[in-house]
Amino acid sequence: MEDRALSDTVYSLSGEMPPLDAAAVEADESVLQPGALVIGSARQMCLIRKISAGGAVLHADIPVEEGRRLELELETGEQLDGTIVWRRGSELGLRFDEEIDVLPILARNLASQPGERRRMPRVEISCPAMIEIGPRNALVMIRDIAQGGVKIESPFPLVAEAKVVIVAEGLRPIDGVVRWTSGCVAGIAFGLELPWQELMPWLRARRSTSPPEFLGPPGQPRPADRAVDERRAPPEPGPAGSVQLNLPARVREGTRRWTIDVASLSARSVEFDCYAALRLGTLMWIVLPGLEGWPARIVGVEGYRFTCEFTQPLHPAVLERILSVARGESR
Repeated sequence: MEDRALSDTVYSLSGEMPPLDAAAVEADESVLQPGALVIGSARQMCLIRKISAGGAVLHADIPVEEGRRLELELETGEQLDGTIVWRRGSELGLRFDEEIDVLPILARNLASQPGERRRMPRVEISCPAMIEIGPRNALVMIRDIAQGGVKIESPFPLVAEAKVVIVAEGLRPIDGVVRWTSGCVAGIAFGLELPWQELMPWLRARRSTSPPEFLGPPGQPRPADRAVDERRAPPEPGPAGSVQLNLPARVREGTRRWTIDVASLSARSVEFDCYAALRLGTLMWIVLPGLEGWPARIVGVEGYRFTCEFTQPLHPAVLERILSVARGESR
């Protein structure tokens, strides 16, 4: 099936200028947000297809060449100076002179709408999540999200109309249905819309936390991490290939969170002490130094000590980075 997602205006949390799409996209006045281009004393209406911290993709019937400087006026009143860096038909690529903060613009866009009809546009983001399909679960990457659904990239193709559960750190588990697929990319419609009052704080939290540099599209190799100072003595190896630690960290289950003390860590599992009432089989997010959050499931409980298995092993470079932090704290 083809990607049938609506081509409404997309807000991107990326700091880069939106790239030129492989194929031209038609402007749709019914779903794209309007704006205006100001060149000298001339003012021309335009449609905004995507906006990020670094620039925007616009649709405008205006004779403007690459390298031309102009001003983009948004409906909410912002005036953004920039330079046209590419053109294809009515599509224009505008690079801003200075990076902007997209979320305040998104918030003002929300505030300008009538309360009873207030809706968030799609937001492009890259963050890990879990998908549960019956007894099977896998780590996926969220590529964009809206109140009504999400686009994900998974390590294997999904089946249209399959019922799934999306579990993202900081959000409650959300039931959904696969509406379209294109290779390993899929669009999932939520059973119940995600209120903007929940989605907006979640986006702020994701924006304030730098994405893990080792995370890329599922199935792709991760870049090598920074070299580790080998002069430091390594922590003492623990059982089953784990490393004994005494490292403070956090766990999150949905919107709940607790502080934990990590006792041992390997690429596949983690042991920690926690006084919260956590149950066997619970899926949670382990937040370690240098790691925004990684999904794991409780497989063993003995008193206040819990053993979790990661749903996908940590990359060796990531594990070494965490151990480097532990070495620094233990000296």
